[in-house]
Amino acid sequence: MKITFRNTVRDKLAFAKYHVPRAPMVILITLGFFFFFTFESVVPGIPKDKSSAVQVFYFIFAEAMLAFLITAVWTVIILAGAISSKNMAFMAERTITLGEDSFISETSFAHSEYKWPMVQKLARTGSHIFLYLNKDSAVIVPRRAFESASQCDEFYDYCQSKTRRPA
Repeated sequence: MKITFRNTVRDKLAFAKYHVPRAPMVILITLGFFFFFTFESVVPGIPKDKSSAVQVFYFIFAEAMLAFLITAVWTVIILAGAISSKNMAFMAERTITLGEDSFISETSFAHSEYKWPMVQKLARTGSHIFLYLNKDSAVIVPRRAFESASQCDEFYDYCQSKTRRPA
């Protein structure tokens, strides 16, 4: 099977949306910041002379604002990376050819052959298929690259059969 498509910033963001909540280091860093700021600024800032209900409201409000701030920071970091002008190769027209022992990814910038055992994880969302080549990067295949849903399913099933590890 051979497909040709062009990735967009939206595809990069879709990968981040799928990957970031599942990345252990991102979760640990986020929780670390959350707890640090909770105990260094939120808890000490709770007004002690107010009723318990006001203190609880203040704590919940401050924690929600902190969660929003941390989410905003991660969003800016991800967006800055996604819209970088250095993503030219990522956004070039790409052809993926599936083979028996490997798959080939070609752009005007590169020709890469990946043996199936290199695919560490295969994931699918409503609009993308991700072939993880390591724990933090993947070949992103948008569903729009296929003429039909059945062709997309066939592609995914073939990749799954090649990446399935023996028990």
